[in-house]
Amino acid sequence: MKILVAMSGGVDSTVAAKMLIDKGYEVAGAYMRMCAPLTDSSHDDSFEAQKVATELGIPFYVFDVHEEFQKNVLDYFCESYVKGKTPNPCIICNQTMKFGVFLREARKLGYEKIATGHYAKICNENGETLLGRSANRKKDQSYFLHGLTKEQIESAIFPLEDADKDEIRRIAAECGFENAEKKDSQDICFVESAPGAYVEFIEKHTGNSMTPGNFVDVEGNVIGKHEGIARYTIGQRKGVNMSFGSGKPLYVIAKNGKEQTVVMGDNDLLFSDTVTVKKFNLLYKDYEKENITAKHRYGQVDVPASLEFTEDGGAVINFVSAQRAVTPGQFAVVYDGEIVVGGGEIV
Repeated sequence: MKILVAMSGGVDSTVAAKMLIDKGYEVAGAYMRMCAPLTDSSHDDSFEAQKVATELGIPFYVFDVHEEFQKNVLDYFCESYVKGKTPNPCIICNQTMKFGVFLREARKLGYEKIATGHYAKICNENGETLLGRSANRKKDQSYFLHGLTKEQIESAIFPLEDADKDEIRRIAAECGFENAEKKDSQDICFVESAPGAYVEFIEKHTGNSMTPGNFVDVEGNVIGKHEGIARYTIGQRKGVNMSFGSGKPLYVIAKNGKEQTVVMGDNDLLFSDTVTVKKFNLLYKDYEKENITAKHRYGQVDVPASLEFTEDGGAVINFVSAQRAVTPGQFAVVYDGEIVVGGGEIV
């Protein structure tokens, strides 16, 4: 079988390629250049990926996909923030780029499967190919992969599956790979983690400054001024630094992109036991209703819930216990034990 591995220059994708080679597959590596074309004097992670591919003795390709990345991911990221949402670009990138564009290019080159360094599983149940989560819960990335199509899942291989990160680094060190101790990439690869970096990126990418607006209370009364709704997220208190004369701490309860307002209120108002999502991507139709768990943010532990579908293709997830700071633009994902049932964008 011919497999094309998405190689980033990091240790996970490197060891994933090594594992597949050791199993006797015909393996090649490829790097997706998602930023603007380089100048002659510039370097990016493609150089590290190519070096590793050379050490492994496998063919290597570079796909220049920066225009599609801008359209599919960067534009979505900026537009979501401007509309008052809190986007998750990693999920959209997996859908459209890493398992979309990359798979398309792999097929052009004659590769049957693609592989990545994600910590997740491809499961088979009664002849159906399903997405499962890694037993390594600290690294499990099934949340970020819930938006894949059935075809994308059937075309994918996740060599790392349940692997422990220390074990991955040990394998890399034994093989003499220089990236054995390379730090993991940050969650959003195209934005620095420095304070205010999101806003700076959005302003630069769109060419527009943030639109000022009002802080309002839950009754709509203006209680202050802000410099752009993208600077705030649901549940936030730190960084607002204002009680707005109420004599008690207030939190960001909601954002209104149309009115460009940020709603402030008591912490109690942040809790909800119901989440509505749009375009629910159903991956597992034969799930057991009594086994359903769900979460509305990546870093959470999933909790018991129920799932109801709506006529418009969305769904309503009812949590057994109220959840804090359910955030429009993020994604809620549903599980049946180790299998991903599906998920969708929170509205």
